[in-house]
Amino acid sequence: KIPNALWANLIQERLSNVDCIKQGWILEGFPENQEQAWILQSFGIFPRHVGMTGTANAHGCWIHGYFIPLYYLAEVYHTTFDWPSDPLVQQRLVKPDDLSEQEVSKKLLEYHRNFPELFQIYQKVLKSINADQPSVDV
Repeated sequence: KIPNALWANLIQERLSNVDCIKQGWILEGFPENQEQAWILQSFGIFPRHVGMTGTANAHGCWIHGYFIPLYYLAEVYHTTFDWPSDPLVQQRLVKPDDLSEQEVSKKLLEYHRNFPELFQIYQKVLKSINADQPSVDV
């Protein structure tokens, strides 16, 4: 587990690069809690839009990964919303270790525990998104 302050320092450093300043940025999975949000604010990082989806749809996720020199690419599929039509891809799918039923339940509980505090901090820019539906609808 990486300390919140270290995460925030790394994010601040990255967001200060020219491409982020010119084109904008998206953070996924951060901040996860009130402390992380406050640290970002103390660094002068104020998102204009915040989307929260929860993690309920992670129960059906499977990954098809492959290597290209210097990169690992992965496509994420969902048993209900986005299953691959190619039988060869279906045979190569693996369930991620960190998406066990127990791990997803733990993450979902943590999300619901932290949501009220994050909602309070970001209420003027927050959009709650139902991610438990096909990706095209999300």
